[in-house]
Amino acid sequence: MPRKRHKSRSSRPVPEALKTGSKKTLAGVTLGVVLLMALAAVAHLAFFPDNELAVTSTSPTVPPTALPKVRRSAEALDDVLKMPPEKLGNVDIAEMNLLCATGLPGAEKLDINRCLARLDEWASRVERETERHLYKFRQTPIEYYNSPGYFRMLMLVTVLQQDLGVHYNLERVRNIDFTKSQDLFIHGMIGSDNGGTCVSMPVLYTAIARRLRYPVKLVLAKEHVFCRWDGLGEKVNVEGASRGMHSFDDEYYKTWPHPISEAEMKAGYFLNSLSPAEEVASFLASRGHCLLDNGRTEEAQIAYAAAHRLAPKDPAYFAWMWQTQGQLLPPAFARIGPGGIPEPPLVYRHDPLAEANRIDAINRANMQRLTQPPVPRQPGASEPPSPYGRAPGFPQPYRRPVPGQVPR
Repeated sequence: MPRKRHKSRSSRPVPEALKTGSKKTLAGVTLGVVLLMALAAVAHLAFFPDNELAVTSTSPTVPPTALPKVRRSAEALDDVLKMPPEKLGNVDIAEMNLLCATGLPGAEKLDINRCLARLDEWASRVERETERHLYKFRQTPIEYYNSPGYFRMLMLVTVLQQDLGVHYNLERVRNIDFTKSQDLFIHGMIGSDNGGTCVSMPVLYTAIARRLRYPVKLVLAKEHVFCRWDGLGEKVNVEGASRGMHSFDDEYYKTWPHPISEAEMKAGYFLNSLSPAEEVASFLASRGHCLLDNGRTEEAQIAYAAAHRLAPKDPAYFAWMWQTQGQLLPPAFARIGPGGIPEPPLVYRHDPLAEANRIDAINRANMQRLTQPPVPRQPGASEPPSPYGRAPGFPQPYRRPVPGQVPR
């Protein structure tokens, strides 16, 4: 028996009212559609009054593929150092970080333009994935602590780690080494499988976030760096040095990874969002560490001095600058170790405040000695010989020894 064929929708009879094109019917249909759209909008605002507005307020007004490309502001590190501190906020944080890595071991093939272009591509990837998964936040915002900033940074860290291969260099967990620039600056994670550390990974996250116009800044804990969503009514600490993302409050960082004293907290250089000048200072300090551990002491002293100029309130930069300067002094100023053997001055990276206090005490003692009236020399007493001539107080400017000549 032949099967009964169903009529298609096009073969069904059309209502007479629509055949005649009744104006009243069309007006009624249009009014109904408008009312449904209005009710849907009201319901949408009722269910997502704040969270949804907060999320969309940080979204770019252009398609993800049309995010503005970052333009270079400087060709060399000296160009950045010549800028007034208030102008550094106009320079891309990734560019400043990469410029501080130029000339270091491990950065011989560094192509800053290519690295910045790669970061632009990664930012577009993060933006697409964030918008694609935005419905999860809309459906259950409580799972993301009702925080658009938390959700967006979670997506950023997840995409960079899972899709783009950003990871921590596990060799640096126990073997702390400052000789390789790839461990200290972001080029170790761009076009390289070296990986990063807690010094470089937060900088990479911040660079991508700022390309997406997120209010993200760097923050210093004791011997640790993390980034923070700091704006649009939110403050979210972002810990992304391990697998995935975590968020801890400031109280956590007061004891981890090392306790921060009350005096250090009052000084204000820990757990506060860094200014652009302070961010550059932290990069210069990393540059100084790498130079110092590679035996380039004079260059390290210059890097620490530049960091101290940009962030004079942080005692660490002054302490490192002073100590590297001490290594350039003649052997008579070297530390005396066990058995009377001279030892080079150490750079204390673990407790810069204590070292700064020690330096200050030495300076006060020297000034007191210089201001005291000289003791009259007894008749017939011989004056002890001085390797620095007759100039009282501090030695003459130090000159490097010339091969074959007696050091002056």
